Amino acid sequence: MKYISYLLLGLVSTILVIVFSLSSCTPNRQSVIPTPQPQEITANSTNPTVKILNFKYLPENLNIAAGETVQFVNQDEEPHTITAKDGSFDSKGLDTAQVWKHTFTQPGSFPYLCSIHPYMQGKITVNTSKK
Repeated sequence: MKYISYLLLGLVSTILVIVFSLSSCTPNRQSVIPTPQPQEITANSTNPTVKILNFKYLPENLNIAAGETVQFVNQDEEPHTITAKDGSFDSKGLDTAQVWKHTFTQPGSFPYLCSIHPYMQGKITVNTSKK
């Protein structure tokens, strides 16, 4: 009988350790760490803006006039880049809440991606005059 009580005590202790260990785990990391809100971002609101949020560029396609400066604001918790597919511009890695600006002087279509997460893609279309 003595050994059975030791066995039960060991079993109950093991179960309690497992339950307490698992209770500190969170299955969804994003539910624990809030995404920075737009008011926390220090960006100039007069420039056209592309937000980086949930591993997406928002808006994915942006039309601007030649000479305009676009600001890119990383609102994700992961670093991202804004890298032209033709190599004409590259932001390097932007951390959370960092802003990078680029002036588009020539008309044309400028597809870009995140070099860290290449499935993230966007496009800036530069017109001779604003539409």
